Amino acid sequence: MRSLLFDGDGTPPSEPPAHWGDLRLDAVEAAIAKAAGEDAAAHLYGAPRDPALIAVRQGVFRALEEPAVGAAARAFTAEAALVRRRLDRLARTGHAPQAGRRLIEAVAAHAAAVEAFAAALVPGVPGLEGLGADLAALVASPAFTGPRDAARALLARLGEVRYELLLRGDEITVGPCAPGADDAFADRVRAVFARFRADPSAARPPRPADGSGLDVVEAAVLDLVAAAHPEVFADLAAFLARHRGFLQAELVRLDRELRFCLGWLDFLAPLRAAGLPVCHPDVSLTDRTLEVRDLYDLALAVERPAEVVPNDVTAGPDEHVLVVSGPNQGGKTTLSRAFGQLHHLAGLGCPVPARAARVFLPDRVLTHYERAESLANPASKLEEELLRLRDLLAAATGDSVVVLNEIFMSTTASDALALSRPLLTTLLDKGVRCLWVSFLDELSRAHPSVVSMVAETEGDDARRTFRIVRGPADGRNHARALAERFGLTYAALSRRLEERRAGEVLR
Repeated sequence: MRSLLFDGDGTPPSEPPAHWGDLRLDAVEAAIAKAAGEDAAAHLYGAPRDPALIAVRQGVFRALEEPAVGAAARAFTAEAALVRRRLDRLARTGHAPQAGRRLIEAVAAHAAAVEAFAAALVPGVPGLEGLGADLAALVASPAFTGPRDAARALLARLGEVRYELLLRGDEITVGPCAPGADDAFADRVRAVFARFRADPSAARPPRPADGSGLDVVEAAVLDLVAAAHPEVFADLAAFLARHRGFLQAELVRLDRELRFCLGWLDFLAPLRAAGLPVCHPDVSLTDRTLEVRDLYDLALAVERPAEVVPNDVTAGPDEHVLVVSGPNQGGKTTLSRAFGQLHHLAGLGCPVPARAARVFLPDRVLTHYERAESLANPASKLEEELLRLRDLLAAATGDSVVVLNEIFMSTTASDALALSRPLLTTLLDKGVRCLWVSFLDELSRAHPSVVSMVAETEGDDARRTFRIVRGPADGRNHARALAERFGLTYAALSRRLEERRAGEVLR
């Protein structure tokens, strides 16, 4: 059976990439892991750089967004979760007959879930055609039908086992049912002794910690029942020995991949409900054009969706570095995270937080954000920054995306500019696509391949709009807005001086 998400064996990376915390994708991962499991959330870590594979993944997400298909997939993963719990209890069950019973229940339930999901994908669902064909072949294979049929037969045979208990003092005797005995007799006995039944809400002795669900007396009774029906319990023991590892690796992988896809869609659902857009991006390995409408930061959207202000980001094939400047707390760092998230998620084939997106697929996303100083690191803050930037440049290629956020803040503006200019030259020489949040507006005018983006303000009080647009940065936009707010512009001061002179003349 082929993987939904990979060309090969479908194994996700074992560790997150280095940019994980900088882009706050760790918070996104935690939300997915809580709902879908850590093994499923690991699919967020990365995927092969392959537009064809991304198209396949986008088809899977589109298929699962269809209500009927999504419901069938959720039913399958829900049953798979129950089977995992059954197998976990089975692993902690030391009593063989009880373990056998749990195994046949797990096998039968698993088979029913697979068959139901396979039936839901017939005659073929766009995006899942291959899976439908694979499941149809699997449910007809002897490797699947053999354990399924044996489990169902054993369940039926165990359901026909009848016995009587003779209780005499502290002695229990198990024997065959008397001729003519039936379940109605047991019902009559229960009715007679109903008034002596303990309050079901009263505290009961704890069940065994080994997970068997049987106490010592119950296990002994079951052993006596097994001795009285040796053939069926011998077959049960043989089934237990033969089929403990019945779960096929391909179906385990399918469950994990479906949980990831459904978990991602569930993660996005409240954002969509809040009116935030989501799209399937167009991706390319050759076209370096960047066109994104209404991009936003996922982590912020989850925490405070009402505060999200989407932004457009565009860059032509020859526009390599986007320098973002403007007032503090104007949304620049938020945009930088969203920019990095977009490129990472587009490479996974996931729906992304934007209304529309056209993205070049990077070979990696490299980030540089401020780090808290540590007593364990004797290096100065500037030295630590320079060392990390050295490593970043060593890893970057012409196909990389780089996100730099407010670097060289620990030094003077002149020193920061002196350090930033050669860094910009290196980035341009390498040909990376970079978004650089900086207070140095000179960088935005340093080269034709550099684009300037500015965080806007509006109104007399210079309110931050959190909108970031392409436009020239002169380093004085925010200062001019504040001067207008407090009447300190040249025109306002000149007018007040004229008024003062006029008043003095009148006196």
